[in-house]
Formats: sequence, structure tokens, C-alpha cells
Amino acid sequence: AVWMFGRTLELIWGPKRFLIYYMVCGIGAAIVQELITTAEYFTLTSSLAPEAVEMVLREGSSVYYSGMNYVDPNMAELNVLLNRSTIGASGAVYGILLAFGMLFPNSQMFVFPIPFPIKAKFFVVGYAVIELVLGISRTADGVAHFAHWGGMIFGFLLLMYWKKKRNNGQYYN
Repeated sequence: AVWMFGRTLELIWGPKRFLIYYMVCGIGAAIVQELITTAEYFTLTSSLAPEAVEMVLREGSSVYYSGMNYVDPNMAELNVLLNRSTIGASGAVYGILLAFGMLFPNSQMFVFPIPFPIKAKFFVVGYAVIELVLGISRTADGVAHFAHWGGMIFGFLLLMYWKKKRNNGQYYN
């Protein structure tokens, strides 16, 4: 996706602006993911006794990294939440998809397995809806779905900021 869509964006914006956009989307994705993780943490700890939370905080990593977990489902979920890692650049990639869909909304794309071309704007909206549904349904697939949304949100905000600056005559790019 970076090569397919990012290449076009970089040709239009130039490498510096593209890098700024990519980094803002990636950092925005991380911020949103951390906010969601914090909300999950407070939701889980509110349903547990303070002693149980303290036990997970004290012993959870050794339990988790030994391939086991707690029997209590809330303690187990808290332990996974505290000991899993979030890595990758997919939030920034989703920001790139959003920018392509906004700048070239009527570009025709063939997407497997759909047997006919679809417009880029529908492709992007479809991906956003899928990520929202998967994030809300809290599938245990190991994907940070809200990070993808974060990349798209921060990308949208930056695009709107640049558009406002351009319309106010503050730059000519």
C-alpha cells in the first residue's frame, strides 16, 4: 500500500511533505491505540478487586511469558493487555489510504475478490468500516484496529489543516 498509493502522494506533495504526513499518521495511530488501551485498562481494573489487580501487576509478566494465564477471565484479559506489544506502521499506511481516497476519490481500482472496479473513495470507506467493526467487536486477532483508525483520523486532520492553509494563501503547494 505504501508503494502503490504512497508513491503517487509523494509525487504530488514531494518527499518532505509526504514524510511529515506519514509520520503524523503513525504517531497519531500510536496515540489513539494508547488511549484505547488506557480505557480498556480502567474498564478491566474497575471490575476486579484491588488485590487481583496488584497480583496481575506484580506477577503477570512472568505468568504471561511462561505461556500461561490466569483462570479468571478479567485477570487474564488484563494480563494480556499489560504484556502485549503493539508494533508496526499500519496506522500510517491507513493514513496513506485515506489521503489517496480523498485526493483521488473517483480513481477506479480492481480489488480482489470483487470482480468489477470500485472507486477509491468506496475502497477507503470500506476499509474504515471493517476496521471499526473489528475494533468494536474486540476480536482476539492481535491487530490494533483502533491504531488504523488513529492513522486515518490524524491523516484527515492534517489534510484539513493543509487545505485550510492553502485556502488562506499561506503556502503554494
